Amino acid sequence: MARWAKPKPLDEIQHPNGDATFVGMDMKSKDPASIKPGFYREGYNCRVENGGLETRLGSLCPGALNAVSYNTIFGTGLFSNPNGLEWLAVATTSGVWFVRDGEYPRFVPLSEQIQESVEFSQSFDVFFLWRGPLKVPLRWHGDWAVYWQTFPPPTGGRTTVPNAYYAENAANRMLVPYGKDRIAVSDIADYVEYDWVLDDFQINQGESDDLVRVFPWQQSQIICFKRHSIFRVTGVMGDLTSASLAKLPGSLGLVGRRAVVDIGGDIYFMSQSGVFRISQIFQDTPQPDDVPISDFIKPVIDSINWNAANLIRAEYRRDRLYFAVPLKNAVRNNALIVYNIVSSFWESIDTFGDPDFRIDDLIKMDYNGERRLYAIDRVKGIILLLEQGKTDLMGPTHDFEHQIATAVMLRGYGGSGNRNFFKRMELDCASWNPKFTIKAYPDGNNAKVLVSDKEKNRTKYKTWNTPLWNPLNSNDDHANGRRLDYSVELPLMLGYQGVQLERLQNETERYNIGLKSRYVQMKIENTQGAVNIRQVSLEAYEDQREPHPQT
Repeated sequence: MARWAKPKPLDEIQHPNGDATFVGMDMKSKDPASIKPGFYREGYNCRVENGGLETRLGSLCPGALNAVSYNTIFGTGLFSNPNGLEWLAVATTSGVWFVRDGEYPRFVPLSEQIQESVEFSQSFDVFFLWRGPLKVPLRWHGDWAVYWQTFPPPTGGRTTVPNAYYAENAANRMLVPYGKDRIAVSDIADYVEYDWVLDDFQINQGESDDLVRVFPWQQSQIICFKRHSIFRVTGVMGDLTSASLAKLPGSLGLVGRRAVVDIGGDIYFMSQSGVFRISQIFQDTPQPDDVPISDFIKPVIDSINWNAANLIRAEYRRDRLYFAVPLKNAVRNNALIVYNIVSSFWESIDTFGDPDFRIDDLIKMDYNGERRLYAIDRVKGIILLLEQGKTDLMGPTHDFEHQIATAVMLRGYGGSGNRNFFKRMELDCASWNPKFTIKAYPDGNNAKVLVSDKEKNRTKYKTWNTPLWNPLNSNDDHANGRRLDYSVELPLMLGYQGVQLERLQNETERYNIGLKSRYVQMKIENTQGAVNIRQVSLEAYEDQREPHPQT
């Protein structure tokens, strides 16, 4: 008869595969125990900062940008006037609103209503409104007293640039894609006329592929993305006699016009195979990566609703790249996937407390003197500033406030043997008004809840017999140490010492596990406030059967 081995004494208990530094997500490994230290299985609404996992910052609706009831938004773009002031152009049914932080909104009406999506582009001080192949584009010279105008008639045997969905600027000219894969190149410094014979070319080498995006790149080069191929055009200057067309290797393409962004000379774009990067390997020689940078989050890429992939948006800010994508059955973008450019790993899948909020546009513009990232819901008609505050304030009042729900599924922590007894876990964390749950998942079994909806009392101290803190801060002692939580509620007295509103409290949480398995996964969920995970470690020892003699 076999017997279980005698447990080892506590001084022989090991801390297997504890994580003191986090890197990014790894969803591609089939076996959670094979995920390398520092990686976690899944992360929602979190960021990797200083080696720890933190709840992402919140969002808010800036008053200056949401002072107008837009109703439905049909398009957005950036306009810079000659004084260097940047305005966000918001197309509505009756015209275009121009809004910016710290300014009163301006309105430039249209003679006919907008009923479909539009695009904006700018060439020096001229702002263009593109309305598709069936309607003539409009232009505006930045004068609030002058409304939108149609293009003037061509002169000198030239031709007016064709109707189009959008346009790009390169080499002091305007590139206007039209038809299936043709591009009209405007005259130099004259953006409404071109020579149909000399300045019109086709992006094609015998394929039946549609042109998705003309993307100006370095110097006189443009990258032309089609559905299933990528072309490079060089020599886009002068009379275009030196222009040449070359197809990049592979069969990658672009899923949507705004699903591409240039970061420091590297192009990141969404193909139906995932997110890829184009880098310049040699001088003037771009080369797409063979393996998508999204390989580590392949399950997320597989869950994208590709029928709505043309609406995917890409943008970046500082060291992070953001893709707004429609996951599962969503027909508009309902999540952000976040990539850390410095570490080259994916950090998070961001969602929002309002289940009806969608990300139809991602755009960068100034806020309080700094370039910030905005998400725009065209149907709700709201403009949301990202990475700001501790909650998602998605409207003008606190009735629209949502807590940020953070969830992290860690990797599979093993032990010294094939089968181990996991005794307890330690979680070093810093928290602010938290409410967290921790679950342990042994291999092949259901979760064991270690702690459920644990909150921290902001009035209690860790030290014995210490009087409760007055939430009004009437004693001017908010900064006194060893309190369980340092979040505050209004009303509040600032006092002479002041109040540190977002001060975190560091703590080491210890919980018994008591499970036998090959590995254990820990899931940490927080539904309010913020929890920053500094370090995770597990105590375990090998637990195996004694040899069974055969007779």
